[in-house]
Amino acid sequence: MKEAVTAPHGLVLPAIRARMGDWTYYVSWLKLGDVATQVSAAQEIHSSSALQDLLQRELTARSRTIRDYLLNQPQRFFNALILGTYGGRPEWAELEVREGPGGVEPPESLTGYLGFLTFDATVKLFAIDGQHRVVGIRQAVKVDSTLADEEVCVLLVPGVSANRRADDKRGFERTRRLFSTVNRYAKAVSKMNIIALDEDDVLAITTRRLVEENPLFQNEKVGLHKGKNISRSDVTSFTNIITVYDVMDSVLKPPGGWGHLKKLRGSDDELETYFRRATELWDLIAKSFPPVKEFARSAPSDLVAARYRNTQGGHLLFRPIGLMILAKALKMLLADGKSLSSAMRGLKKAPMELAGMPWRDLLWDAGNERILYASENQKVATKVLYHLAGGRLTTQKTSRTKLLAEWAGVLGVEPSQVKMPKIARG
Repeated sequence: MKEAVTAPHGLVLPAIRARMGDWTYYVSWLKLGDVATQVSAAQEIHSSSALQDLLQRELTARSRTIRDYLLNQPQRFFNALILGTYGGRPEWAELEVREGPGGVEPPESLTGYLGFLTFDATVKLFAIDGQHRVVGIRQAVKVDSTLADEEVCVLLVPGVSANRRADDKRGFERTRRLFSTVNRYAKAVSKMNIIALDEDDVLAITTRRLVEENPLFQNEKVGLHKGKNISRSDVTSFTNIITVYDVMDSVLKPPGGWGHLKKLRGSDDELETYFRRATELWDLIAKSFPPVKEFARSAPSDLVAARYRNTQGGHLLFRPIGLMILAKALKMLLADGKSLSSAMRGLKKAPMELAGMPWRDLLWDAGNERILYASENQKVATKVLYHLAGGRLTTQKTSRTKLLAEWAGVLGVEPSQVKMPKIARG
């Protein structure tokens, strides 16, 4: 194993020197053990002790998932940590490359970019980006010391730490700005990318398998575009892939939350269990609602979706918002102690035409031929569907009278003008 660090007298790192803007930085690597012992988290760039304490609490809480990832995922991998450096009397020793592969003379533009970066023992390293990973690495190495010899890429940027800010006020402000810039413009991974690529998230894995194997989605019958809505021009999809994921996130979530199931790939048995539960859910939806069943048995060229999602409104479940309201009402019914099949028997009795009651003006604006997405409308619609399916409003800390008043408030009318549809029981 290569040795990048000689701790008693600082750091000696093979590196590539690079420039961007007015920053010069170095690309190298550190062993996880050295990250654990020599790299401070981002509180080094805060002068306020209160801010340091707040950040430390957040880092401790969020880093546990990274610790568990390192301890349990054999295929672990991190992107580069961005580390600020202060002190250490850095020295850059350029490597002279006289001959490239095959005897080719290296281009002059590479001169000065390959070498060794040396710091003495006074160097301070602090995380500008990757502070949660630094703390997670520290925790993981304490549990499993064999991780200490593994290596992670680092970008080293000269900066000023909090305890030396008085020596270089402008440099400290510059370091703080770099910290905020890197974190402000770092874009979180989109849900679409998680669904498409994640090999640890049980729901992402399940969603991809459903798209390949379930007749409701396979053969390009699910929208793969970004966002949660369905375009008016999409006349072949039942719904979009993000809604498939979100419905299962709501209905299938374990009582204690997803825990490791979204961060560390489960066993084959766990993955199979969730696929089986997901299949049961979607097959029961198709069985309970004839238009959905018709769509599942159709080919995209039959344009069944166009009959149930149109300018007159169409069927509630052919709209992503309708599927999400169904999922939320279903979860409430399951929390009441109903089985999945019993809950679905109640839900399938509710009116499903957007142009009729109770959805007209609550979820469907007939005059403008559009869905009403306001959160207040969705909350009332979920309670209405839950009540129509036989849910007990008292468990939701409300009553029929209160629900009608809340509904009327959303519509801007008197409660006497709101009528709950009658549902045949039994």
